Amino acid sequence: MSLQRGQRQTDRTKKALIEAFMQLIHEKNYPAIAIGDITERANTGRSTFYRYFQSKADVLVSMHEDMFETLGLGLSTAAAWLAEAPPPPLVAFLQQAQAADGGLMSLSYKLGKDVDYVVRRINEALAGQFEAGLQRAFAENDSTIPFSVLAQSIAGIYSWLILAWFTNRQSLAAERLAGYIQRLTRAAVREALVEKG
Repeated sequence: MSLQRGQRQTDRTKKALIEAFMQLIHEKNYPAIAIGDITERANTGRSTFYRYFQSKADVLVSMHEDMFETLGLGLSTAAAWLAEAPPPPLVAFLQQAQAADGGLMSLSYKLGKDVDYVVRRINEALAGQFEAGLQRAFAENDSTIPFSVLAQSIAGIYSWLILAWFTNRQSLAAERLAGYIQRLTRAAVREALVEKG
């Protein structure tokens, strides 16, 4: 019982740090945010911050990991992976981000020295989500490409197209981008699956 209570407190503290960071990035440029700003806003100490995160870049990555888990991206069945239409959670995410004028993803060009680390970690999180989705939807022995490799490829499709979309402020509609992402994803999955004769 106290273990569950302790875990709930841990989850609340981590969430408070992430929420503080989210508030701050709407007020300041990423490079101007200090660890002290985050801890002050979250009403915690520096030692508490370092219990959960090594840097503010890790807070940004954790925020994206939580977002990917919440989204689920709707890809857990074979029908969803091979559908003509993109997953509704992807469309909704892109619409919300576009309405917010790029939201958090527009930070990509402002991350300075943290950009490579953040992009790599976000790709790893996406690939993990996609690999789990592929495993739920298909038998890996039906694929000519290991799911870990296929998932990394799909994560690249998602992250680089979305990043380019925000960075370049393309006028492409969210629905159209989601459709392109789904077509490329579907093509990769179809290519990997062993045809049954």
